[in-house]
Amino acid sequence: MSDSASIEKSDDTVPQRILAWSKSRPLWQRDALRRIVLNGYPDEEAFEELLALCKKEHGDQTVTLAAKPLSKDHLPVDPGAGESISLSGIANVSGVNQLATGQTLNFEESGLTIVYGQNGTGKSGYTRILKKACRSRHAGEIIPDVYSVSPTRTAKADLKITRTSGAAETVAWEDEGEAAEMLSAITVFDRDAASVHVQKKNEVWFRPFGLDIPDDLAGVCQEIKARLTTEKETLEQKRNSVFVNPIWSSRSALGKALSSLRHDTDIAALTPKTAFSDADEARLIKLQADLAQDPAVAAQAQRDYAAQLDQLESYLKRIEQALNSEAIQALHATKKGADDMRMAANTAAHDAFSGLALEGVGETVWRTLWESARAYSQVAKSAGTAFPPSSGDICVLCHQEIDEPTAARMLGFEDFIKEDTETKAAEAERVFKEAEQKFRAVVVHVNKVSAAYRSLKAGNFALARQVLRFIALTRRVQVQTLARLSGEDVPTPLALPESVAEPVNTEAAHTRAYAASLNDASGGEAREAVLNEQANLQDRKQSHELLDIAKTEIARLSELKRIEDCLRDTATTAITRLGNEIADNLITPRMRDRFQQEIVALAGNRVRVEVVRSGGKFGSPQYEVKLYANPKAKVHDVLSEGEQTCVALASYLTELANASHTSALVFDDPVSSLDHRWRSKVAKRLAKEAGVRQVIVFTHDMIFVNDLAQLASERNTPTALAHLSRGQDVVGIVNKDLPWTASSIPDRIDKIEKEARAAKRLFEENNDEGYKTAVSSLYSRLRATWERALEDIVFANVVVRHRDYINTKDLKRVTALEEGDVQTFQNGFKKCCDFVDAHDPSRGHDPEPPEPSEVMADIKSLKDWSEGLRTKMKRVS
Repeated sequence: MSDSASIEKSDDTVPQRILAWSKSRPLWQRDALRRIVLNGYPDEEAFEELLALCKKEHGDQTVTLAAKPLSKDHLPVDPGAGESISLSGIANVSGVNQLATGQTLNFEESGLTIVYGQNGTGKSGYTRILKKACRSRHAGEIIPDVYSVSPTRTAKADLKITRTSGAAETVAWEDEGEAAEMLSAITVFDRDAASVHVQKKNEVWFRPFGLDIPDDLAGVCQEIKARLTTEKETLEQKRNSVFVNPIWSSRSALGKALSSLRHDTDIAALTPKTAFSDADEARLIKLQADLAQDPAVAAQAQRDYAAQLDQLESYLKRIEQALNSEAIQALHATKKGADDMRMAANTAAHDAFSGLALEGVGETVWRTLWESARAYSQVAKSAGTAFPPSSGDICVLCHQEIDEPTAARMLGFEDFIKEDTETKAAEAERVFKEAEQKFRAVVVHVNKVSAAYRSLKAGNFALARQVLRFIALTRRVQVQTLARLSGEDVPTPLALPESVAEPVNTEAAHTRAYAASLNDASGGEAREAVLNEQANLQDRKQSHELLDIAKTEIARLSELKRIEDCLRDTATTAITRLGNEIADNLITPRMRDRFQQEIVALAGNRVRVEVVRSGGKFGSPQYEVKLYANPKAKVHDVLSEGEQTCVALASYLTELANASHTSALVFDDPVSSLDHRWRSKVAKRLAKEAGVRQVIVFTHDMIFVNDLAQLASERNTPTALAHLSRGQDVVGIVNKDLPWTASSIPDRIDKIEKEARAAKRLFEENNDEGYKTAVSSLYSRLRATWERALEDIVFANVVVRHRDYINTKDLKRVTALEEGDVQTFQNGFKKCCDFVDAHDPSRGHDPEPPEPSEVMADIKSLKDWSEGLRTKMKRVS
């Protein structure tokens, strides 16, 4: 589907087509169109802003500038069929260059207004106001008075307008504000309004009114493309050289990610989940050292390390088995059993020996003494002595003879010892003693496995700390258990910590696998895994530096992606289609015949040209100016500057002819630097246009002023004249009519009459010196007017001073001159010379000035003479 498929059929003007088309374009291009429509081709500041808006549209969040797209409020309006807008005046101007305040510049609403001003008198200031207010392209910037200490910053003016209906209103215009819609119906023409270009390839092209908008947009796209391309090249050169010679490994996960960075890579996904630890550092050092060695030697060292870990595992299992909770519970149970049996034996002893004088017979201490006596009796003699001794035997302890009662008691003691309760108690105590000694004999200390511990500490520091903690806590459990067995109170006894034998076993298995990988000379998967592990550790260690590089590169890639997206926006294909559609459907059909009429009216038949649709620049259609007689001729050798102006004006008037209204046209120096042929052609065409709509012309060309005024007079077109002048510190001082040198004979006579009435008041006030000076000035102007009358009336403007041509068609009017006319001229001119200080008078010649009545009579003489001669000349023509 074409870009214009959605354009309403009612959109039958170039600006409306462009507006409808623009709604499918990027915002920055719509903003560019607004600038082009309002101000013409963007300047440097505008390009910077458009580039920023383009980037913003593609994600640059640093840009705060907001786009202002083209809207119907920016387009010239059509007031509607039958209704037009005329400009009545400009007043209350402030903040515009050096234009004077308090001035009012009025315009003829239904005809021609000529505003004359020499260079530097303020014409450009007034036309800039109109260009801005009327939404002209190439309006330019309005600046305040640069010479003022405190200039008014905002340009303002009141624009008085009148509608066809007669309704009048005043628009308070302010620069940078919202211009009133109806003002855009007024158009301003200058050389930028319809471009004519002489190309380097010696062809002459021009852009019809409106078609230069897509042309300018294409130019904007090309300029933005050039700037983006420069930025892209700069960004491409900023790629870190580390990506050519990486400092990371292609084996590591981080290295692989760095080697394939994209603009949308998530930096968080690259960031290691854990920090590089001391254990990681130790592992890396080990890997680097091992991989630097002979594989067989490194593998054997790892196998030796695995054997040490096996010994450590066995030791840990032994102490765990000897000191685990089940073993401790069993030891406590043995202790309790022995204690219970002893309590039972003690009870039996108490029951048996309670009648004896000594306490404690049968208890432990006593039993110890009894068994010692038995042992002694067995070694007292070589053959041994029976125990206990019988009556009459000698006691092995006291060496006294044993009597019958003593022998009986001792026999009773022996029977007690031999009883089952005591035997069981003794046995239980023996078993507990052995168990306690075995428990106590377990050596729990890291020194038992010092070699294995040191290797583990070097290879796996975290596991080594676990082993050390396990051994320390196990030793503490052993001490607490023995203390409790001894009857000490231990408030919070520890339990045996979680076993570390299995992690040690796993470490040993990994070490053997690692040994195998080190010895994998064929480069198999095992060795590859080790190399990958080393690479990952190495890049994790420098991850902070690598991530900084990655962030910078991602930012660069993001900006490159943004620029590439922006570059796609600068394609001019869609603009080409728009330009072709406008040219084919709107411009060419309407323009061809009307343009031919306009160019003939302006350029005549001396050089006949036609406009031919041809190629274009960046797809924007162009129209080539060719000669009818010789299409292959080099037009630039034939088409003069005047003809180029005529082509521009013809295309401008051709486009305006398609409008349904006849609102005011404003021309800013339309014939600047043209010779008389083209000046007169343009004057004739503008005078004709002033018959159907309001035409306002600002010019500094006095001959063009006279041509326009005369042509308008011949057509009976209402004409207003004004001129601008300079003050001491300001310009743009508005004066009614033209300056004295450009005034017509009737205007001059009117001014002289006013001066005569002012002089009369001085005469009545008896101000002799003042009156004399005023009369001298008056006759000086009167003499000059007699001279101008000779040029304008007597010779019918056939020959005009400083004009570069002779108007031969009015030569026959000169035949109306009679001798009486010549005599009247001579008399009037001579009298003026008598009262003009053209030369220094002699001291004796000081004539009295004529009285006011005589002065008025002399003025009337000129007036009557000029009117009478004109009447006769009209009869001749």
